[in-house]
Amino acid sequence: MALTDTALKALKPKEKTYTVTDNRGLYVEVFPSGGIAWRYRYRLNGKYEKLSLGKYPDLTLKNARLKRDEAAQLVAIGESPAKKKQQAKVAGGENTTVAEFAERFFKDIQQRDRKNTTIAASSGARRTRASTPPPARFAACSNACSTTPSPAA
Repeated sequence: MALTDTALKALKPKEKTYTVTDNRGLYVEVFPSGGIAWRYRYRLNGKYEKLSLGKYPDLTLKNARLKRDEAAQLVAIGESPAKKKQQAKVAGGENTTVAEFAERFFKDIQQRDRKNTTIAASSGARRTRASTPPPARFAACSNACSTTPSPAA
C-alpha cells in the first residue's frame, strides 16, 4: 500500500526504530526520538544498498518519490546513487580553504544553536573597563593564524 500524507503525519515513535514502506524501494524510518527519515533501498550487482533521501517533513512525499525515481534511473544504468552522493560530498570539500570551512562551520553552529543572535544592550549599572592595546611582542601577529612562528620575546 502506498503512503499518504495523512498516514505520514499519523506515525508515532515506538520504543525501537521501525519502517513503513511506500513502493518501489521507498520507505520511511521512524526513530524513537520522533524523527522520520526517507530511505531508498535498491539492489545493484547482487547487493542491497540504501540511500538516505532526507527528513520528513522537510522532504515531502511527492519530492521523496521524485528523488527515488532519479536514483532508480542511476541504478538502471548500473551506477550506485549512494556512492555518487558520497563522492559529491567529498568533492565539495577539496576546493575549500580552512578559513572558508571555519566560517561556514561557525555560521551553521550559530544558526542551529542560537535562537536570537542579536545582542541587546544591557540597562544595568554594570560598567566595563576600557580595553588596552596588546603588548608590543604581540603586535607582529596581526592574524589569528600565522604560517611563520614569531620569535620568542
